[in-house]
Amino acid sequence: MSLDNLQDIRFFNQVVRSQGFTAAANILQLPVNKVSRRVSQLENRMGVRLLNRTTRKLSLTAEGSVLFERSQRLLIEFDTLEEKLTNGAKLLTGTVRIAVRTPTVEFGFVEELSKELRTLDNLIVQLIVRDEPIDFIAEGIDLALMINDLPDSSLVQKKLGDVIFALCAAPDYFRGQNILQNPDELEIHHFISPLKKYPQNSLTLRHIKKKANRVYKIKPQFQSNDIRARARAIYAGLGVGNLPIAEVLNGVKDRSLVHVLPDYTLKPISVWSLKTADRKNDRRLQLIEKLLIGVGKRMCAKA
Repeated sequence: MSLDNLQDIRFFNQVVRSQGFTAAANILQLPVNKVSRRVSQLENRMGVRLLNRTTRKLSLTAEGSVLFERSQRLLIEFDTLEEKLTNGAKLLTGTVRIAVRTPTVEFGFVEELSKELRTLDNLIVQLIVRDEPIDFIAEGIDLALMINDLPDSSLVQKKLGDVIFALCAAPDYFRGQNILQNPDELEIHHFISPLKKYPQNSLTLRHIKKKANRVYKIKPQFQSNDIRARARAIYAGLGVGNLPIAEVLNGVKDRSLVHVLPDYTLKPISVWSLKTADRKNDRRLQLIEKLLIGVGKRMCAKA
Protein backbone atom coordinates (compact mmCIF):
# COMPACT_ATOMS: atom_id res chain seq x y z
CA MET A 1 0.00 0.00 0.00
CA SER A 2 1.41 3.42 -0.96
CA LEU A 3 1.70 6.34 1.42
CA ASP A 4 -0.87 8.20 -0.70
CA ASN A 5 -3.34 5.41 -0.05
CA LEU A 6 -2.73 5.68 3.67
CA GLN A 7 -3.23 9.43 3.55
CA ASP A 8 -6.48 8.98 1.64
CA ILE A 9 -7.64 6.53 4.30
CA ARG A 10 -6.83 9.13 6.96
CA PHE A 11 -8.97 11.65 5.07
CA PHE A 12 -11.78 9.11 4.77
CA ASN A 13 -11.64 8.33 8.49
CA GLN A 14 -11.79 12.02 9.40
CA VAL A 15 -14.81 12.53 7.13
CA VAL A 16 -16.57 9.68 8.94
CA ARG A 17 -15.66 10.98 12.40
CA SER A 18 -16.66 14.54 11.52
CA GLN A 19 -19.84 13.35 9.81
CA GLY A 20 -19.22 15.48 6.76
CA PHE A 21 -16.66 16.79 4.28
CA THR A 22 -16.83 20.42 5.39
CA ALA A 23 -16.19 19.66 9.06
CA ALA A 24 -13.38 17.26 8.13
CA ALA A 25 -11.79 19.82 5.80
CA ASN A 26 -11.82 22.41 8.60
CA ILE A 27 -9.95 20.02 10.88
CA LEU A 28 -7.50 18.96 8.17
CA GLN A 29 -7.14 22.61 7.06
CA LEU A 30 -7.66 21.66 3.44
CA PRO A 31 -10.16 22.78 0.78
CA VAL A 32 -13.37 20.76 0.88
CA ASN A 33 -13.05 19.80 -2.78
CA LYS A 34 -9.57 18.35 -2.18
CA VAL A 35 -10.78 16.13 0.67
CA SER A 36 -13.77 15.02 -1.40
CA ARG A 37 -11.53 14.29 -4.40
CA ARG A 38 -9.09 12.20 -2.37
CA VAL A 39 -11.91 10.11 -0.91
CA SER A 40 -13.33 9.62 -4.40
CA GLN A 41 -9.90 8.53 -5.63
CA LEU A 42 -9.77 6.00 -2.77
CA GLU A 43 -13.15 4.63 -3.83
CA ASN A 44 -12.03 4.39 -7.46
CA ARG A 45 -8.85 2.51 -6.55
CA MET A 46 -10.78 0.06 -4.40
CA GLY A 47 -13.60 -0.29 -6.90
CA VAL A 48 -16.29 0.14 -4.24
CA ARG A 49 -18.39 2.97 -2.89
CA LEU A 50 -17.47 3.81 0.70
CA LEU A 51 -19.92 6.61 1.43
CA ASN A 52 -23.53 7.32 0.58
CA ARG A 53 -23.64 11.03 -0.20
CA THR A 54 -26.81 13.14 -0.11
CA THR A 55 -27.29 16.88 0.31
CA ARG A 56 -28.33 16.41 3.96
CA LYS A 57 -26.74 13.23 5.19
CA LEU A 58 -23.57 11.19 4.90
CA SER A 59 -23.57 7.48 5.72
CA LEU A 60 -21.25 4.52 5.39
CA THR A 61 -21.83 1.72 2.94
CA ALA A 62 -21.19 -1.84 4.12
CA GLU A 63 -17.72 -1.69 2.54
CA GLY A 64 -17.07 1.72 4.05
CA SER A 65 -18.01 0.46 7.48
CA VAL A 66 -15.52 -2.42 7.21
CA LEU A 67 -12.75 -0.09 6.03
CA PHE A 68 -13.43 2.44 8.79
CA GLU A 69 -13.40 -0.17 11.56
CA ARG A 70 -10.28 -2.02 10.38
CA SER A 71 -8.24 0.91 9.11
CA GLN A 72 -8.12 2.65 12.49
CA ARG A 73 -5.91 -0.08 13.89
CA LEU A 74 -3.91 -0.11 10.64
CA LEU A 75 -3.14 3.58 10.92
CA ILE A 76 -2.12 3.25 14.56
CA GLU A 77 0.21 0.37 13.71
CA PHE A 78 1.72 2.31 10.82
CA ASP A 79 2.38 5.34 13.04
CA THR A 80 4.04 3.07 15.62
CA LEU A 81 6.19 1.46 12.92
CA GLU A 82 7.18 4.84 11.50
CA GLU A 83 8.21 5.99 14.98
CA LYS A 84 10.46 2.96 15.43
CA LEU A 85 12.02 3.27 11.97
CA THR A 86 12.78 6.96 12.39
CA ASN A 87 14.05 6.50 15.97
CA GLY A 88 11.56 9.10 17.14
CA ALA A 89 12.87 11.79 14.76
CA LYS A 90 9.32 12.83 13.86
CA LEU A 91 7.88 12.66 17.36
CA LEU A 92 7.70 16.41 17.81
CA THR A 93 6.50 17.36 14.35
CA GLY A 94 3.08 17.60 12.75
CA THR A 95 -0.16 19.07 14.07
CA VAL A 96 -1.99 18.46 17.34
CA ARG A 97 -5.42 19.80 18.29
CA ILE A 98 -6.05 20.75 21.91
CA ALA A 99 -9.32 21.79 23.53
CA VAL A 100 -9.55 23.64 26.84
CA ARG A 101 -12.13 25.55 28.82
CA THR A 102 -11.86 29.32 29.09
CA PRO A 103 -10.43 29.42 32.66
CA THR A 104 -7.42 27.38 31.51
CA VAL A 105 -6.06 30.34 29.57
CA GLU A 106 -6.05 32.46 32.72
CA PHE A 107 -3.58 30.18 34.52
CA GLY A 108 -0.54 30.52 32.26
CA PHE A 109 -1.13 27.70 29.76
CA VAL A 110 -0.62 29.78 26.60
CA GLU A 111 2.53 31.37 27.98
CA GLU A 112 4.06 28.01 28.94
CA LEU A 113 3.02 26.43 25.64
CA SER A 114 4.56 29.33 23.73
CA LYS A 115 7.84 28.84 25.57
CA GLU A 116 7.94 25.17 24.50
CA LEU A 117 6.95 25.90 20.90
CA ARG A 118 9.79 28.38 20.47
CA THR A 119 12.16 25.41 20.54
CA LEU A 120 9.99 23.15 18.34
CA ASP A 121 9.80 24.73 14.91
CA ASN A 122 8.05 21.76 13.26
CA LEU A 123 5.26 21.25 15.79
CA ILE A 124 1.95 22.99 15.08
CA VAL A 125 -0.63 23.40 17.84
CA GLN A 126 -4.29 24.21 17.20
CA LEU A 127 -5.89 25.44 20.41
CA ILE A 128 -9.67 25.46 20.77
CA VAL A 129 -10.95 27.50 23.71
CA ARG A 130 -14.64 27.33 24.58
CA ASP A 131 -17.01 26.35 27.35
CA GLU A 132 -19.61 24.53 25.26
CA PRO A 133 -19.53 20.71 25.02
CA ILE A 134 -16.92 19.29 22.65
CA ASP A 135 -17.33 16.28 20.37
CA PHE A 136 -13.87 14.82 20.88
CA ILE A 137 -13.84 12.53 17.84
CA ALA A 138 -15.85 14.58 15.33
CA GLU A 139 -13.73 17.67 15.97
CA GLY A 140 -10.46 15.78 15.69
CA ILE A 141 -9.30 16.61 19.22
CA ASP A 142 -6.07 14.94 20.36
CA LEU A 143 -5.93 16.24 23.92
CA ALA A 144 -8.30 18.20 26.15
CA LEU A 145 -8.52 19.67 29.59
CA MET A 146 -12.15 19.41 30.59
CA ILE A 147 -13.98 20.75 33.62
CA ASN A 148 -16.73 18.64 35.13
CA ASP A 149 -18.11 16.82 32.07
CA LEU A 150 -16.59 13.67 30.55
CA PRO A 151 -17.76 13.33 26.93
CA ASP A 152 -16.74 9.71 26.33
CA SER A 153 -15.75 7.00 28.80
CA SER A 154 -13.58 5.34 26.12
CA LEU A 155 -11.11 8.22 26.35
CA VAL A 156 -7.98 7.94 28.46
CA GLN A 157 -8.86 9.98 31.53
CA LYS A 158 -6.63 11.49 34.20
CA LYS A 159 -8.22 13.41 37.05
CA LEU A 160 -6.16 16.46 37.95
CA GLY A 161 -8.19 17.52 40.96
CA ASP A 162 -11.23 19.60 41.84
CA VAL A 163 -11.48 23.28 41.03
CA ILE A 164 -13.29 25.26 43.71
CA PHE A 165 -15.15 28.46 42.92
CA ALA A 166 -15.46 31.15 45.58
CA LEU A 167 -17.57 34.29 45.86
CA CYS A 168 -15.90 37.61 45.22
CA ALA A 169 -16.44 41.21 44.20
CA ALA A 170 -14.39 44.27 43.38
CA PRO A 171 -13.62 46.61 46.30
CA ASP A 172 -15.50 49.38 44.46
CA TYR A 173 -18.73 47.40 44.64
CA PHE A 174 -18.74 47.57 48.43
CA ARG A 175 -17.76 51.23 48.59
CA GLY A 176 -20.41 52.89 50.71
CA GLN A 177 -21.96 49.61 51.90
CA ASN A 178 -21.04 46.81 54.23
CA ILE A 179 -19.41 43.61 52.96
CA LEU A 180 -21.63 40.55 53.06
CA GLN A 181 -21.59 38.83 56.44
CA ASN A 182 -24.20 36.13 55.86
CA PRO A 183 -25.20 34.23 52.69
CA ASP A 184 -28.84 35.13 53.36
CA GLU A 185 -27.85 38.68 52.41
CA LEU A 186 -27.01 37.61 48.85
CA GLU A 187 -30.53 38.30 47.58
CA ILE A 188 -30.20 42.02 48.32
CA HIS A 189 -27.02 42.32 46.23
CA HIS A 190 -26.48 42.41 42.49
CA PHE A 191 -25.23 39.02 41.34
CA ILE A 192 -23.25 38.00 38.25
CA SER A 193 -24.21 34.50 37.13
CA PRO A 194 -23.98 32.04 34.22
CA LEU A 195 -26.54 32.33 31.44
CA LYS A 196 -28.42 29.04 31.18
CA LYS A 197 -31.68 27.78 29.75
CA TYR A 198 -33.45 28.16 33.07
CA PRO A 199 -33.53 31.16 35.46
CA GLN A 200 -30.60 31.49 37.87
CA ASN A 201 -32.41 32.70 40.97
CA SER A 202 -30.61 30.55 43.52
CA LEU A 203 -27.10 29.43 44.40
CA THR A 204 -25.89 26.33 46.26
CA LEU A 205 -23.09 27.03 48.71
CA ARG A 206 -21.05 24.66 50.86
CA HIS A 207 -19.72 25.58 54.28
CA ILE A 208 -16.01 24.67 54.23
CA LYS A 209 -16.05 23.38 57.84
CA LYS A 210 -19.50 21.87 58.14
CA LYS A 211 -19.34 20.37 54.60
CA ALA A 212 -23.06 21.04 54.32
CA ASN A 213 -24.79 22.37 51.21
CA ARG A 214 -27.58 24.92 51.30
CA VAL A 215 -29.48 26.86 48.65
CA TYR A 216 -29.63 30.65 48.85
CA LYS A 217 -31.61 33.18 46.84
CA ILE A 218 -29.73 35.53 44.49
CA LYS A 219 -30.71 38.49 42.30
CA PRO A 220 -28.81 38.26 38.98
CA GLN A 221 -28.28 41.58 37.23
CA PHE A 222 -25.74 40.36 34.67
CA GLN A 223 -25.68 36.92 33.08
CA SER A 224 -23.30 35.53 30.47
CA ASN A 225 -22.38 32.11 29.10
CA ASP A 226 -18.71 33.20 29.07
CA ILE A 227 -16.82 33.04 32.35
CA ARG A 228 -14.33 35.73 31.33
CA ALA A 229 -17.17 38.13 30.49
CA ARG A 230 -18.56 37.46 33.96
CA ALA A 231 -15.10 38.00 35.43
CA ARG A 232 -14.82 41.38 33.69
CA ALA A 233 -18.16 42.40 35.17
CA ILE A 234 -16.94 41.36 38.64
CA TYR A 235 -13.68 43.30 38.29
CA ALA A 236 -15.66 46.30 36.99
CA GLY A 237 -17.57 46.43 40.29
CA LEU A 238 -20.99 45.44 38.96
CA GLY A 239 -21.73 42.94 41.71
CA VAL A 240 -20.91 39.67 43.43
CA GLY A 241 -19.92 36.62 41.40
CA ASN A 242 -17.76 33.52 41.58
CA LEU A 243 -14.33 32.71 40.17
CA PRO A 244 -11.80 29.91 40.76
CA ILE A 245 -10.52 30.33 44.30
CA ALA A 246 -6.91 30.53 43.09
CA GLU A 247 -7.84 33.63 41.06
CA VAL A 248 -9.80 35.08 43.98
CA LEU A 249 -6.83 34.70 46.33
CA ASN A 250 -4.53 36.33 43.79
CA GLY A 251 -7.04 39.15 43.47
CA VAL A 252 -7.07 39.63 47.23
CA LYS A 253 -3.27 39.92 47.20
CA ASP A 254 -3.22 42.62 44.53
CA ARG A 255 -6.35 44.27 46.00
CA SER A 256 -8.41 43.88 42.84
CA LEU A 257 -10.90 41.56 44.57
CA VAL A 258 -12.58 41.01 47.90
CA HIS A 259 -13.12 37.41 49.02
CA VAL A 260 -16.84 37.37 49.87
CA LEU A 261 -18.11 34.93 52.51
CA PRO A 262 -14.76 33.10 52.79
CA ASP A 263 -16.33 30.31 54.87
CA TYR A 264 -18.36 29.24 51.83
CA THR A 265 -17.56 27.85 48.38
CA LEU A 266 -19.51 26.42 45.48
CA LYS A 267 -19.61 22.68 44.92
CA PRO A 268 -16.18 21.39 43.74
CA ILE A 269 -15.92 20.68 40.01
CA SER A 270 -13.63 17.92 38.72
CA VAL A 271 -10.85 18.75 36.25
CA TRP A 272 -9.74 16.07 33.77
CA SER A 273 -7.07 15.55 31.14
CA LEU A 274 -8.45 13.50 28.25
CA LYS A 275 -7.02 11.90 25.12
CA THR A 276 -7.91 9.06 22.78
CA ALA A 277 -6.47 5.61 23.51
CA ASP A 278 -4.48 5.56 20.27
CA ARG A 279 -2.66 8.73 21.37
CA LYS A 280 -1.76 7.68 24.91
CA ASN A 281 1.93 7.21 24.02
CA ASP A 282 2.22 10.20 21.69
CA ARG A 283 5.28 12.15 22.87
CA ARG A 284 3.86 15.43 21.55
CA LEU A 285 0.77 15.03 23.69
CA GLN A 286 2.83 13.94 26.68
CA LEU A 287 4.74 17.21 26.46
CA ILE A 288 1.59 19.32 26.25
CA GLU A 289 -0.29 17.24 28.82
CA LYS A 290 2.49 17.99 31.30
CA LEU A 291 1.74 21.68 30.85
CA LEU A 292 -2.00 21.08 31.23
CA ILE A 293 -1.44 19.12 34.43
CA GLY A 294 0.44 22.12 35.85
CA VAL A 295 -2.41 24.42 34.87
CA GLY A 296 -4.94 22.02 36.36
CA LYS A 297 -3.11 21.97 39.67
CA ARG A 298 -3.01 25.77 39.77
CA MET A 299 -6.72 25.91 38.99
CA CYS A 300 -7.39 23.43 41.78
CA ALA A 301 -5.38 25.34 44.37
CA LYS A 302 -7.15 25.63 47.71
CA ALA A 303 -7.21 28.30 50.34
